[in-house]
Amino acid sequence: MNREQEIIELKDLIRQLSSEMSLHYERLEGLQKRLNELEKDNIPESQKNGRKDIDNPINPTDSIQDEKMSLENFIGLRLMHLVGIVVLVIGISIGVKYAVDKELISETARIVMAYMAGVILYLLSDRLKKKFALFSAILFSGAMASLYFTTYAAFVYYQLFPFGVAFLVMVAITVFTAYAAINYNRQEIAILGMIGAYGIPFLISANSDKIQLFFAYILLINAGIAFLSFRKSWKAMILLAMLVSWALYLSWAFLRYTPEQEMQAAMFLGAFYLLFSIASLGFPLFKKQSLQRIEIQHFLLNNVLAFAAALVIFTNNHFDKRSMDITGLGCLFFLLQAFVVKISLTAEKLLFKYLAAMSLLCLVFYVGMKWEGITVTMVWLGIAIILFIAGVISKMAWLRLMGILLTGTTLIKLVIIDRESFTTIQKIIAYIAIGVLLLILSFFYQKLKTGNR
Repeated sequence: MNREQEIIELKDLIRQLSSEMSLHYERLEGLQKRLNELEKDNIPESQKNGRKDIDNPINPTDSIQDEKMSLENFIGLRLMHLVGIVVLVIGISIGVKYAVDKELISETARIVMAYMAGVILYLLSDRLKKKFALFSAILFSGAMASLYFTTYAAFVYYQLFPFGVAFLVMVAITVFTAYAAINYNRQEIAILGMIGAYGIPFLISANSDKIQLFFAYILLINAGIAFLSFRKSWKAMILLAMLVSWALYLSWAFLRYTPEQEMQAAMFLGAFYLLFSIASLGFPLFKKQSLQRIEIQHFLLNNVLAFAAALVIFTNNHFDKRSMDITGLGCLFFLLQAFVVKISLTAEKLLFKYLAAMSLLCLVFYVGMKWEGITVTMVWLGIAIILFIAGVISKMAWLRLMGILLTGTTLIKLVIIDRESFTTIQKIIAYIAIGVLLLILSFFYQKLKTGNR
């Protein structure tokens, strides 16, 4: 390891430890406050009416002052900064609009003044960075937002820049914002840069309808976000990127997709899914750590959104036999994932349960789309019996519960939907089968409860 690389790693470690120390200080303050409250309640009546303990005096107004201080800190350290930046940007916008309406300055002068405002905010943020890191980060965010939209206005409204220049300027701002987010160790700055990056194609590109260019660019931005998320463990950032990316993909799939683009659409669907799956689970698995609930939620949400995108793309927005086929493949895919987790990640029982439940849900929908009438009712009851038996044998309560829920769903379907289409014989068979199954399930539960005593 050379000297420069060691310096960089030491700086990153110092920033990380500083962030952790801040969290520990906040926790220490909360614990001290709670200790003061407990000690106050534990004072004998004689001491309450008499002299206070000299070594550990207790002020009855301490808790009130602490609450006021917390509120004051929130307003002074966070709220005022955010409101101040918003008000400042609004003021600049009103001033520019007034100048435009009154024709006081030329178009070039308007853009130059707007750029100057952004540069001044940046210089102030840089000057205050050492002593007032949070305030500096807020100023920096305002500066980058000003530069983003000034470049947009210069290209769209006044045509002062050619397309290539505007694009490069906004990409440079995005890269610089991401770099500053690492130096500041502030996730908010990185999110600002991400928003600007996603906005570039909409703000200045006339070719956003070209799927290969548009989604290749989004994929590139997502790769950078995944790197930042992995480097700094910023989970909110990767979640926001996932939601925005799939929203863009699904919007395009609903509004502009044509069957001729199926191959390209499938490639980008797979690329997005793979990238966000790695971003969701990669960090803890790479560090050999247990998955947290939020990471499991991100992975499952990515599964659901990718499945929805596949339904839209491969069925061309039509509910037909292809929907059934995609649902069946989804069932097998989620089942395969559950099997892999069961074999290779034995400690991740919660993830296994969710994937198995998703596979089962797809199976239930697949049966409902493939058959109709009493066939669906009887197959669902068969699946419910299998689930309950598997839950009894494996002693997994969640399997038994799913069997009961599927039985209840079948009963609701019979009462609400099938009562008009079933013949009398079919109704007799279905009601008797469900009634017998419910009694059997109830008997087994009574037996299990008795056996556990």
